[in-house]
Amino acid sequence: MTGYSQPHPGNWHMAVRPTPLHPRMAEASRTNQWSQRLGWTVPEVIDTHEAEHATLRTRCTLADRTPLATYRFNGPDTAACLNRLAGGCGGNVSVGGSRHVALCDDGGALVADGIVMRPDIATWLLTLPVRAFDWLSLAVEGFECAVEDVSDQIATLGVEGPASCATLLSAGFAGLEALRPGALRILKIGQAQVVVARRSATAGLGYELRMAVDDAVFIFDRVRRDGAFWRPQPVGEATLRLARLEAGLIHEGAEYTTALIADPDARRSPLELGLGALLDLSVTHFTGHSALTAQRQHGPERALIGLEIEGDIRPQTNMLMADNKTVGRLTSVEWSPACKRIIALADIDAGALGNARDLQVFAPGGPLLSARIVPRPFYRCETARRTPPDAQ
Repeated sequence: MTGYSQPHPGNWHMAVRPTPLHPRMAEASRTNQWSQRLGWTVPEVIDTHEAEHATLRTRCTLADRTPLATYRFNGPDTAACLNRLAGGCGGNVSVGGSRHVALCDDGGALVADGIVMRPDIATWLLTLPVRAFDWLSLAVEGFECAVEDVSDQIATLGVEGPASCATLLSAGFAGLEALRPGALRILKIGQAQVVVARRSATAGLGYELRMAVDDAVFIFDRVRRDGAFWRPQPVGEATLRLARLEAGLIHEGAEYTTALIADPDARRSPLELGLGALLDLSVTHFTGHSALTAQRQHGPERALIGLEIEGDIRPQTNMLMADNKTVGRLTSVEWSPACKRIIALADIDAGALGNARDLQVFAPGGPLLSARIVPRPFYRCETARRTPPDAQ
C-alpha cells in the first residue's frame, strides 16, 4: 500500500454543478444570486447582507459548506505522513478530534490551510479550500498510507450562531452541549450517519455536519423543522466572507493564492500570514522546514495586518500607501455591521511597518484616508469556546 492513491472521482472536473444541498438553498433564495467554489454552485446571497449577518450574530444560520476538497487517508503511516505534510503536527490528532493545519511546499510557501479530522481510529479526513490531489498523491510516496479524493461523496452543512447548539439539540443531535471546540462525534439521525464537528468557519459558535450526499436534504430538513423555534436561516457566501473578515481569518484567493499555482512573487508563507502557531519548527522533518526556519531567523519579508479605515465608504483601490509610496495592498475590505466601521486585511512590506502610523488608502474621488493597524480579531464571539455554550 506504499504511496497508494485512489483516482479522482469521475465528475470532479465538470463545469459548475449543484451541491447536494442546492435544492434547499434554491428554495430559500430570494435573490437568485449564485457563485462557484471548486466547481460547485453556491448561493452568494440568499436574502440580504444585513438580514443574514444579523441572523448569524443573534440566532442560527445554515450554510452549504460542501464546496471543500476532502481527502481520506488511511494506513499505518498516516500520522507520520500528515506530520510531514502539515508543519510537523498535522498527524497529532486523537480519535474524535480535529485541528487546523498548514500545508507548505519545499520553499515554505503555503499550499493551503485546512482541517485534519479523525472520526475513527482508522480514518483521517483532510479538508482544503483548494484541489490538491495530485500533489498529495506524490507526497504519500514512501509511506504506508493511502489517499483518496472523497469530495463527491460527502455533503457538509455549517450550522452557526449563538443558537446553533440549541437548534441541533432540538433536532435530535444529543450530547452536543458537552462537545468541546475542535472535538467531533458520530451520531445516528434517523437512518443517516452524521459526523458532527464543533468547528466554525467564522470563529464563532458553530458546528459542521458531514454526511453522505444522499442524506444531505434529509438532515437539512430535520434541522430546519425540529429546530424551528430558533428560526435557523440559510445564508450565502457573502455573509460567510464578511464574518470571516470580522474574525480576522484568512481566505484562499484573497489573502493568499495556493503555492500550487501562484507566481513566485505572490507566494506567502504561514509566517507571513500569521499562521506560525500551526507549525512545530522543533520537528525537523516536514515539508518546507528549512525555508521556514530560515525565515523565522531572518524575519518574514511580508506581513498580514488588520486595519481600521476612517470614514464609512470602501476605498477606491486596494493600494496601501506610506510616505506617498505603495507599500502593500488590501486583500479583503468591508463595512462591518458588528464593528460599525470599515475593516480590512492587508498584505504589507514588513519593512514598512515602522511607518505604521502613516498608512493611507485612496477614497473614492482621490483623497487619502487614514488606515490604522489594529489587532485581530476585529470582532470576538463570546460563546465561541464556552462548553456548554449558551443557548442564546
